[in-house]
Amino acid sequence: MNMKRIALLFFVLAAFSAKAQTKSDVFRPEVPVTWLGLDFSNAKFIGDREKFGSESDVRHLLDAWNDLILKEHDKYDIAKAIGRAKVENNLQAVKAHNAELDVLSMFSDEEKDYLHLKVSDIDEIIAGYDLSGLSGIGLMFNVESFNKKNEEGSIYVTFINLNTKEVLFTERVVGPPAGMGMRNFWAGCVAKILAKVGSKKDGFEMWRKKYYRP
Repeated sequence: MNMKRIALLFFVLAAFSAKAQTKSDVFRPEVPVTWLGLDFSNAKFIGDREKFGSESDVRHLLDAWNDLILKEHDKYDIAKAIGRAKVENNLQAVKAHNAELDVLSMFSDEEKDYLHLKVSDIDEIIAGYDLSGLSGIGLMFNVESFNKKNEEGSIYVTFINLNTKEVLFTERVVGPPAGMGMRNFWAGCVAKILAKVGSKKDGFEMWRKKYYRP
């Protein structure tokens, strides 16, 4: 096989790989998924402003929430929730992205900011990410709000074709907080939302009926 044919084959395979990830692949347990972490691009923290502390305290919290999910992986079992034996973890892109955010603009006392995002907003968020070096399917939790006033958090559960940055699908899931201290209180919300994702009555199994095509 000459070099021109080898080059052509390489580009054909690369193009196929970039387009290969589909909604249905999310529900195929043999297809690997990479956990990307909690994204706070358009997050709103409603109420409880004083308990969040300073700007540096808030930045520390964003990292602490992401670190806790990895540290306590039995409690935050991402793989089990999405029907996998395991997931890869790569939080570099999310942590770098979160570090550039204006965290003080996240605070609000407006109830309208609780459910303020649309699917198109999630598309925009993902488009703004640097996902170079990643491939396959990625899973990101895009935090919409942590609302102390009504004791509930809202997160978009987002599956991404990492080759193209296409959002395969995203679904809003809400849940109550639980735990002592600011970190654990809202980490408890993430745990409750993850439990909903893994529930056989709704979450991942409900999405399977909606998106999966054999």
